[in-house]
Amino acid sequence: IRNFVIDDSATRAQSKLQAQPRSSAANTSSTSAISQSRCSSPPMATPLHDFSLSRIRSEQAQDVIIQQIIQQIRNNRRYESFIIQHGILYKLVSRDDTTIKLVYAPSKLIPEIMAAYHDHPLSGHFGTGRTWSMLRNTYYWPRMKETIISYIKSCDKCSQFNVNRRKPPGFLQPIKPPNEVFQVLGMDWWGPTTTSLSGNRYVFVITDRLSGYDFAKSSPTNTAQDTARIAAPLHKVTNKTKHHRHEFRWGPDQQQSFDEFKRLLTT
Repeated sequence: IRNFVIDDSATRAQSKLQAQPRSSAANTSSTSAISQSRCSSPPMATPLHDFSLSRIRSEQAQDVIIQQIIQQIRNNRRYESFIIQHGILYKLVSRDDTTIKLVYAPSKLIPEIMAAYHDHPLSGHFGTGRTWSMLRNTYYWPRMKETIISYIKSCDKCSQFNVNRRKPPGFLQPIKPPNEVFQVLGMDWWGPTTTSLSGNRYVFVITDRLSGYDFAKSSPTNTAQDTARIAAPLHKVTNKTKHHRHEFRWGPDQQQSFDEFKRLLTT
């Protein structure tokens, strides 16, 4: 199509030259030189990527990991999530109750795929979510989303022109040193971790800000009721020994636990 347009423009230019009277040979030669320069102008500088099946088959044949999987499949080892068709390895995944096949991208093609789906003018330098949604139903490679996130974070144009619409992080607020032990307590949940023999996956930790004394209690869950169940008895005992109210410093996302904790203290 591009060649047809160029020939057509050259034909119109030549027809105009033929219709005009030939004033001098210099004008004719200069005009023809201009028309030739226009016809022989270089195409767009945007690189074209070859993702044909023949190219993918050739690159897969040179990829060590892909060849190992293919060899194991041919040795009758069970790989239910992979399939070989026409010499190309595909990954089978489920999408909306249907199974589709994704091209297992060779490692050499991954930078080209990312450039085509993110850097190309038609790709628009989209973010992680939209780039992931365009690639996830066509290609597959290990840690694919991590690769997309890392690639977009390292994109110079995205870093230069994308506007950060989030509020800047605030300053750290120092905690005033307490005067006595058990005056200021910090508490938070740690986990989830490997389930213990008792069925516990979380650890509730209370730390005294002055002495550094730690109290830890394991629990199968980390709900607001678990927080109140563990912390309320400790609060009542220490509040009898120390004749003052406690000031609690809660970890992030513990507002619900704090409300439940206050409710149980007043009952």
